[in-house]
Amino acid sequence: MASPLKFDTSRVDELPRIVEMKIAMFQESGHANLLAPEAESIVLNDYQALYKEKTAKHFVARDNGKIIASVGAFIKSDLPYRYFHPGCYGFIGDVYTEPHYRRMGIAKRLSHNALKWLSSRGVMSVRLLASDSARPMYQKLGFSSTDEMALSLRDNNELSSNVDEAIRYIQDH
Repeated sequence: MASPLKFDTSRVDELPRIVEMKIAMFQESGHANLLAPEAESIVLNDYQALYKEKTAKHFVARDNGKIIASVGAFIKSDLPYRYFHPGCYGFIGDVYTEPHYRRMGIAKRLSHNALKWLSSRGVMSVRLLASDSARPMYQKLGFSSTDEMALSLRDNNELSSNVDEAIRYIQDH
């Protein structure tokens, strides 16, 4: 790091770099197998549309002009949250810092900027998916665990028996 980092937001023409970092995040976390073969083009097209709608913004850190870290802020209105007031929520994603720049507080600063932007847009609650290593940072920012649960349907041979058992339990109680 030869010069001080510059913190700002990405432009539409920089979205390919944001997508590149997103793919690197999946690869480093061991989840690249979850991505569709055409994931890069799908993400890029989606992000271009979201930028046009002004429902997404990426906060970035630059070293000599190169984006070395990113935090995405997204305004979402999917089910069931669209039925609540104000009908949307914020989502933090694409949190990635190049390995050489980690443990310097960059992601925390970018996350704070993303939260400020979401708040300025009327968002009242924010969600994210946190890795075990990132959880302490998000807790320091005020995030808490929720009551949300997940089930992988991939290779779940016990699913039908579990569903049948759950239905019997509901009927009996």
